[in-house]
Amino acid sequence: MSRTPPHRARPLVMVDQRLARRRRTGIARVITQTREAMAANPPTDIDVVWVNGPRGLPRRNALTSVGNLIIDMLWLGVMLPRKARQRGASLIHVPMNWGPLRGGTPTTVMIQDLAFERMPQAYPRGFRAWASIIGRRTAKRARLVMATTEAGAQDIGEIYRVPRDRIRVVHLGTTGDASDFQPIREPFVLAVGEFEPRKRVVELMRGHDRYFATAPTFPPICRLVIAGAGGSQEAEAHERCGVGCDLLGFISDDELHELYRRATLFVSLSAYEGFGLPIVEAMAHGCPVLVADNSSQAEVAGDGAFLIHDASPEGIAARLEEVLADRDELARRGEAARARAAELSWSETARKTADVWREALGLPG
Repeated sequence: MSRTPPHRARPLVMVDQRLARRRRTGIARVITQTREAMAANPPTDIDVVWVNGPRGLPRRNALTSVGNLIIDMLWLGVMLPRKARQRGASLIHVPMNWGPLRGGTPTTVMIQDLAFERMPQAYPRGFRAWASIIGRRTAKRARLVMATTEAGAQDIGEIYRVPRDRIRVVHLGTTGDASDFQPIREPFVLAVGEFEPRKRVVELMRGHDRYFATAPTFPPICRLVIAGAGGSQEAEAHERCGVGCDLLGFISDDELHELYRRATLFVSLSAYEGFGLPIVEAMAHGCPVLVADNSSQAEVAGDGAFLIHDASPEGIAARLEEVLADRDELARRGEAARARAAELSWSETARKTADVWREALGLPG
């Protein structure tokens, strides 16, 4: 027997948060932090409900990947629209590229990145085909599409042909370093992320090997510390890990924040980022950053960041030696990084997200 949707004084937005339960990755942090910021200062004119959906299977092999694909299709195609209808939702919001393609409930979507479109060679063919088809249709169906940067908005327009007047830029946020204790920067370079080809962590290891072997001994040579695990190149990373490198695997948030406070430099060589949360998190702790000059990374990091253009081992080694030679300049860049990160907050992300929902619902801004 069908259930009559409840009458509501205020419109209800249903947010798909299922991916926050899967892995300790950027999208999980985006969902969790936005939800917590919105709970701290909830909208007064709309109701918001966050729904989990089914748990995914552990990522072990192609079979579990196919299983997760089936779960996602059932969730997006059947279960989520049904929940929205039963709860009388006025809008469904999906925070990660893919949403319901049918049903009577309007949608908004936040497209985190289009790496699988820009770098198809780095992704399995089956995933790439599914992600592209569903992503394009989700963007076409949505009333409004959110991008996390201007670079992301340009990608959405170019690749998915979404008119610019239907795209809204909502920057992601970070949590500043609330500690009064500012430890002395220690001689290590920090990188964070999975060992995927797109992240170019193995390339960073190769370049750092050259730097570590040839750099002058003053100022002190910096080790490479990598926090993160998983990805198709994880085994290769462990095989080539040398005396100047430490692989920490997954660590707690508190441990990661301590690394941000103590590192001399944070490095992101990623070939493509939709936003790059670890970059901003490092900056919030006063850590200077060296980022590849592509996609959104220079935009997010701001004018105080060091940029790198040559991702060959020789280019990485030379740039590390150049940047790490002047510790006074690194300290100045660290303060500029902290100031840039202060412009980005999860409360602002939550506020702008709610503004997009209001616009999609036709409510006053």
